[in-house]
Amino acid sequence: MKDDLPTSNSERTKAVAWLRGALAAILEISPLSYWQKKKTARLLNRMPDWILDSWAEALNIDCIGGCTMYPDMAEQANSETGRHLAQQYLESHNAVPAGNSIDQLSKSVVKSAKAGKLPADRETVERQAYALAWADCTPAGAQFTQQASSVLGSHDRTNHVIIDYQIALDAGDKNKVEALDAVLTGGRYGEWVDNRLDEAKRYLGLDTPIFRIHFGERTPQWDALWGNIIKGGNDD
Repeated sequence: MKDDLPTSNSERTKAVAWLRGALAAILEISPLSYWQKKKTARLLNRMPDWILDSWAEALNIDCIGGCTMYPDMAEQANSETGRHLAQQYLESHNAVPAGNSIDQLSKSVVKSAKAGKLPADRETVERQAYALAWADCTPAGAQFTQQASSVLGSHDRTNHVIIDYQIALDAGDKNKVEALDAVLTGGRYGEWVDNRLDEAKRYLGLDTPIFRIHFGERTPQWDALWGNIIKGGNDD
């Protein structure tokens, strides 16, 4: 758990760099497929500090404490113990089958969207797909997974919930998609997902610009400022 003590910008920058290095090292020794490593490494390398810091905060990762207590974590990850812990963690979270399911889902969604066959609007499907993909990241997400499994109602309980969702999309099951949206909307996890999507769209430049106009009393200084902006200043 993180404490509430204020930190300097230099401490935060150092901690984010430590987190990026630790994640890269753990990814490298993890038993994931080549394409999973390649895509994740590319995202990790390109991700700006502000979004990595924000996601660490959202996931309750104490990168300040970790950087202080385990400064050599990136080096230690390549040890026998580090490899064992990484494999154990990924297995307990079904990371490999989940990654494969997400890849299949994304390809299916893109194909259906181009053909105009999605049973809901693109934003709804996008939100639900990300909600299912990120569900293992938070306790609220784990609860959402249980609710989603009940809504999607697959008879084959060996399926990952993402596969059940893809089956519903491919079948054009509008009722299940709407029921899942009702579970996600208004809940704590739904809000968490919306915040992560807003950050991702801001990073990718896909967010909608927000303009705020403030009204107040005009002053001579304010008029002079706007005069200089419009006229380009004066000769003085």
